[in-house]
Amino acid sequence: MTQMMTDESVFKWTDEHTRLLIRWRVAHEALFTGKRNAAIKGFESFVVEQDLQGRVTAAFVKKKWENLKQKYKDLKCPQTGVSTEDGGATAASWKWYTAMDEAIGGRPSITPPALVASCGPDVAVASSSSSSSSSSVRPEPARARKRVKDLEDLIQEMEEREEKRERKATEREERLWRGMEEKEDRRERERREKDERQEREGE
Repeated sequence: MTQMMTDESVFKWTDEHTRLLIRWRVAHEALFTGKRNAAIKGFESFVVEQDLQGRVTAAFVKKKWENLKQKYKDLKCPQTGVSTEDGGATAASWKWYTAMDEAIGGRPSITPPALVASCGPDVAVASSSSSSSSSSVRPEPARARKRVKDLEDLIQEMEEREEKRERKATEREERLWRGMEEKEDRRERERREKDERQEREGE
């Protein structure tokens, strides 16, 4: 197994490895389906592609990625009362913030947001462009349902119009036939009356 062959205490993980990991993880999102062992198998692909076999394990790379994600989330949504005056990293100072924001923040690279006191589930700390971007994505299912509903209404309206046209055409045709029958009946009646008159006159 790869894990038995590695010596991670000797291997030095560099900034370049971190940069490659972030870019690779975004480009290979499809590998991470959430199914059992999918993440480990995905990061095994990273180890192979970056020729790191024997130096790091997929579990080691997975832990690196999880640490990056947790750090990003902590800085994006700092806990209430946490101070950065002790020199700890902030969204503005952490070197991987912008790269991680592009990777999992769902928005283009911009200046990191200012540090805020707290971040509840309904409080947005990203820029207005991020807010507008996320708000434009979330209602998509509702917009899709509305488009389907509008299409169904349009089809129903067209069907009703067609039925109305057919009904009017049928009524018009019936009136025409009735008129022709009445005219024929009238001509026939007039012809009989004429014949009767001529017979009486002949007598």
